[in-house]
Amino acid sequence: MSRFSFPEASPSLFKPMLALATALGDNAKIPAVLRDLIECRVSQINQCSYCLRMHSKSFAEHGGDSVKLALLPVWRAAEGFDNAERAALDWAECLTRVESQERIAQSHRQLVEHFEADAISELTCIISTMNAWNRLGIAQHEFA
Repeated sequence: MSRFSFPEASPSLFKPMLALATALGDNAKIPAVLRDLIECRVSQINQCSYCLRMHSKSFAEHGGDSVKLALLPVWRAAEGFDNAERAALDWAECLTRVESQERIAQSHRQLVEHFEADAISELTCIISTMNAWNRLGIAQHEFA
């Protein structure tokens, strides 16, 4: 059930947000399946069922492992996640929860072991954009 439609109510704001989301897929440094995994985790943390449903579907369409998706809430204690995925998931959680600058710095140190600066920048934008979409999704949709 929708409370309102962001694209219809504010098309001049929706279009640039959609353009940013689309641009993140163009010449991507972050593989689509990892992007989907990150977007799912951020959506889980933010409790956005609308976005979680959408990105879970995209994860499957990009060849993501359904077991990995099922284990995503407990990824720290689960096998099947490589070190780069773990670093990216930790970065996503740090930037979504914003616990402390010290924790963010620690996460970043792990991230640079697996990703170049351009990929880290892209990953950061994916996380930031997903957090914004989650807030819009939560505001618009009572149930998804």
